[in-house]
Amino acid sequence: MDERFEEHVVEDDSRGVVRSARTVDVAEMARILTLAFLEDPVWGPAFPASGRRHSVADVFWRFLCGQAVRFPDSLVEPAEGTALKAVSVWLPPGEDEVSDASHDAYGEMVLDLLGPAAAAALARASERFADARPAEPHAYLTLLGVAPEWRGRGRGMSLLRTALSRYDALEIPTYLESSNPVSDRRYELLGYRPHSKVQLETGAVVQTYWREPGAFAPSAEAERTCGAP
Repeated sequence: MDERFEEHVVEDDSRGVVRSARTVDVAEMARILTLAFLEDPVWGPAFPASGRRHSVADVFWRFLCGQAVRFPDSLVEPAEGTALKAVSVWLPPGEDEVSDASHDAYGEMVLDLLGPAAAAALARASERFADARPAEPHAYLTLLGVAPEWRGRGRGMSLLRTALSRYDALEIPTYLESSNPVSDRRYELLGYRPHSKVQLETGAVVQTYWREPGAFAPSAEAERTCGAP
């Protein structure tokens, strides 16, 4: 990542204080993502239809959040104490969600959590997403979630706008996958343009988006226009 992207920078966003995610945030990040994606059309089917779904998802997201905080790109908006209002998980150009050193541990975890059939299905879905990612260097927004108690107040789009301002300053394009069509218009108002669609075995179709740096100046007005989680 560009050395100008300082670790754990604290920024004053129009909605509050935003900072880089830290290791101490991982448990709360996983809580938010578990609640945000448990019924998601893309991620929901990955977790077993049993009473263990919540705990399985929590372990899964803890692992990936732990991987994400090795970079300063992921952002959170703190609430009281250790609570967070929203989280955005980003990867810098050229990086993957799981480090080379952690690939074996990740595979073992997924197999243990999901079982052979579901683990294989998740691997195939991950391959489709990887194949769709552009070859051009970019920052990758892998996840954006808002705590249930803070939804409907624009926290998610506010966090996204902060990240885009930073990447614009570094002239870095960004890329994301939208698993919820309701959010598509919000992304487009921030300068994202449709890139490709990913068809999954479950039948879900995911729209991917690409944004050139400075494509649209992220503003609170854009957020108010489209509404935000």
